[in-house]
Amino acid sequence: MRKSLAMVVTFAGLGLATLAFAQQGGFPGRGTGGGGGSDPLQLLQNASVKKELEITDEQIEKLPEAVRKALGEVLNEKQQKRLRQIELQQRGSSALLDAKLQKELKVTEEQANNIKVIIEDSRKEIREAGKGGFGKDAAEKLANLRKETTEKAMGVLTVDQRRAYKQLIGDEFKIERTFGGFGGAGGFGKGKNKKDDDSKNKIQ
Repeated sequence: MRKSLAMVVTFAGLGLATLAFAQQGGFPGRGTGGGGGSDPLQLLQNASVKKELEITDEQIEKLPEAVRKALGEVLNEKQQKRLRQIELQQRGSSALLDAKLQKELKVTEEQANNIKVIIEDSRKEIREAGKGGFGKDAAEKLANLRKETTEKAMGVLTVDQRRAYKQLIGDEFKIERTFGGFGGAGGFGKGKNKKDDDSKNKIQ
């Protein structure tokens, strides 16, 4: 039972993370639909699959909520809360575009518009950075771009809003991604997700 639950959460988590990454500008050099994963959510990010199924951007935007609704039938309240915290962390600054989160933080219309501009500009820069391929230099540049974007977006929020956001995302969680197959070395049930106690969230 525990292994089955772990598999459900892992697939959902990876799927939500994939959607979040695509929303932040996509995979460098591959476009937003260049993923080769076989998970349903990953497949729906593939340009050719989207074209074949005639999937609209509006439908793609509804997927995260659909996943959460389905997980509500499997996970208990505590598990759902923690999964959402991890999801928000994985989405990074793009999570601030979420209407539900904006409502929880009491983000004003002016703040929402400023955040939108910051995120859109960041996505453009990320796409440009990815045109040269994905290497060590590109990875560092992307990491710096995302860090700068987060700092700018957080700068739009008030001190109280940043404090509330920190509470909503909970303790920082480091996802250990394993691709060794089911049950094998590095596969499901073998790897452990580790939380880096030395790098707590530093959002003030």
